Amino acid sequence: MVVDIPDLLVQLLVAVATGALIGLERERRERRKFAGLRTMALLCGAGPITVEIARTEGQPLVLGFYFVLALGLAFGTAAVRALHSGNDVGFTTSVTVFVVALLGILIGYGRFFESTSIAIVTVLLLAERERLHGYVDSLTDEELRDSLTLGALVFILFPILPDEAIDPYGIVVLRDVLLFVIFVLLIEFSSYVLMRQLGGSKGLAVTGLLAGGANSLAAAGVLARLTNESEDAVTAASFALLLATLSMIVRNVGIAVVLAVELAWLIWQPALAMGGLTVASAAVLWRTGETTEDLGIDLESPFSLRSAAKFALAYVLILLVSVGAGELFGGVGLLATAFAGGLVSSAAVSVTAVTVFTDGTVGGETAVAMVVLGIVASLCSKIVLVEFVNSEMRKEAVVPMALVGVAGLATVLLGLVVV
Repeated sequence: MVVDIPDLLVQLLVAVATGALIGLERERRERRKFAGLRTMALLCGAGPITVEIARTEGQPLVLGFYFVLALGLAFGTAAVRALHSGNDVGFTTSVTVFVVALLGILIGYGRFFESTSIAIVTVLLLAERERLHGYVDSLTDEELRDSLTLGALVFILFPILPDEAIDPYGIVVLRDVLLFVIFVLLIEFSSYVLMRQLGGSKGLAVTGLLAGGANSLAAAGVLARLTNESEDAVTAASFALLLATLSMIVRNVGIAVVLAVELAWLIWQPALAMGGLTVASAAVLWRTGETTEDLGIDLESPFSLRSAAKFALAYVLILLVSVGAGELFGGVGLLATAFAGGLVSSAAVSVTAVTVFTDGTVGGETAVAMVVLGIVASLCSKIVLVEFVNSEMRKEAVVPMALVGVAGLATVLLGLVVV
């Protein structure tokens, strides 16, 4: 026997749980109990009931009364807090009350995913109050300016840039170039924060591991630039670059396997060869190299727009080379195209390889070869960029990456993957 649970009951339970989650955070400390678990749960739970009445009875004004109730509760909370806390009023709880009311309405309209996502973000903001305030207190004028600059690039300039090529050959898209710049700045900012929190070598290592999965070329440029500021950072940055390479390999292989599980039995050998050699190189470098937590790098500013612009120029040049290679060697077939495309985006090559495999255009061996060539091309572009920015990383980063690329090619040319 199947029990048909009314939609309103489901919405009510979700709303009560959502309000209780936020109220639980508000009630963690005694001084915050001006609108706690029960208040938030009941307020949010009233949202779906209000929406149901407005919908079935044709009374949209009920929603207005509900919002008036939420505003009254918000102002009342602020007033009570003022009476108990004197000058330390604060409006966080009052704003939270109104947000909970809005979440109740969203749940009443069946927007479960949106409401729960907003609730989780809200709880995180509330729970990290001290850490956020500490960050703001330690924020310098230069850091604030850089943050505003990044915000302007992301939220103002990026949306208005054209998403079509500006050159007659259809190659350079300003929005893609700016996206690369944003990646560079975000990686610089991440390395800045992590180096302050974890120390020089460890901070760079985490930066490489995380940034490599997002944009390994941008990560290579940032890490190479940091070595120009301090010779002590060469080993740490090289180790971080090897971790970024590992992340890139795992990402591309993961894309291929997730989208086409059948390729797992064909790609594990080149993946093991390249990934294992990368891990081994990184391990040897970490054990034998000179790493220190004080790299002597100036951490006063997390951003360098000038270096980001230089990397953007290098990105455009690599893009031109990749397109030119595709035109020049297009007759060779998909493998040449995979290598040319991998100079800019090896992840895109993995997606393309899976696409042509699933539609029957190529076999599994050729698809795997395309993925491997995309990775090798990505390594080539990083090697060129690092050599251009700082050749001091040649022994500890460039040579290992070149060997990883050779290992990948060997799996194809020596029969581990038959093309």
